[in-house]
Amino acid sequence: MNDFQPHRIVPSYKVAVVQWVESDELARALYQELAALGHDPQYFWCEDPLPPGVDVVFTFAPYGHFLRIASQLEQYKPERRPVLVHWNTEGMPDLRLPWWSVRTLGRMRSWAERLFDQPSSPVRKLLGSRITAWQSSRMLRFRYIGDYHYAYARGWLQVFADSSAVYAQIHSRHGLPTHYFPWGAVPEWSADLGLERDIDVLWMGKRGTKRRGELLDRITGELRRQGKTVYIADNEEQPYIFGAERTHYLNRAKIVLNITRTWYDDNFSRFAMAAPNRALIVSEPMLPHCPEYEAGVHYVSAPPAQLADAILYYLEHEAKRARIVENAWRLLATDLTMRRSVQRVMDEVASLLCRANATSHHQVEP
Repeated sequence: MNDFQPHRIVPSYKVAVVQWVESDELARALYQELAALGHDPQYFWCEDPLPPGVDVVFTFAPYGHFLRIASQLEQYKPERRPVLVHWNTEGMPDLRLPWWSVRTLGRMRSWAERLFDQPSSPVRKLLGSRITAWQSSRMLRFRYIGDYHYAYARGWLQVFADSSAVYAQIHSRHGLPTHYFPWGAVPEWSADLGLERDIDVLWMGKRGTKRRGELLDRITGELRRQGKTVYIADNEEQPYIFGAERTHYLNRAKIVLNITRTWYDDNFSRFAMAAPNRALIVSEPMLPHCPEYEAGVHYVSAPPAQLADAILYYLEHEAKRARIVENAWRLLATDLTMRRSVQRVMDEVASLLCRANATSHHQVEP
């Protein structure tokens, strides 16, 4: 796979990359791409203090308490404060809701989290750790929005990006400047293993919602009745697959099935894993979260009621399947790479710091 190479020299920065969980695949990918671009990355655990002497704090997802990280920037003098980059890869509340309600609920949910998260909070002491943990897992999508706006208003969050072009436009329209940086191919997540494609259809990931679970059962049930080999890595029928094991199964799969939790969700991260391993993605229709992908060119799109038929068709028509697989592989090999997205993030950081330095020099001139 040909990785994107920068065409101009950019400054090298010391970058602290958050680790939300043990064996964090995305943190590792970001670390590797930052290093390949000439930066000096280091990990830090999400619950620990920020590392000293870094220029940039790079967070993503989040899979934990984003504001615990962001609020630490308050202790720095403005001229010594690292740039906080956050790349949101999580979903939004129902897009049909009016924004005033989303913003209001987001503010309330973020306020509640800050209240409960204070170790000395009388509310926390009164209710206990179990209830505190329970409330912390509720209305997460609202909390993320409230947290982001809170951090931006206080000057902590300086570069905000989203993996969805749709979500980026919504955030920007409502007062939070947002860059679109898509999921791209990660070299470590794919390989040509030369294996027989003996799995007709592969499903990766948890069911998540009743809708997705029911669709998955109906579609895979129909395929199995037709004698097709289906492997479901949902941690119920089969364990989840990660890393090299995921690459192994993707090299054995002819088709990867994609079903969203809700009608507006962004599931294109799945494409960035499947396409570089030359598995065809068959998906229900999705919003243009990642407009680089074109249905019928880079993947197959069909209404939920027709997904089983679409899968059967492309299993029977190998040449047509191969053409779409090749188109998708080429897109992920040349244009849609994680390195390109990371470079775009760091270009924004460089521009921000250059403007800050220019302003600082101007202010000290006699």
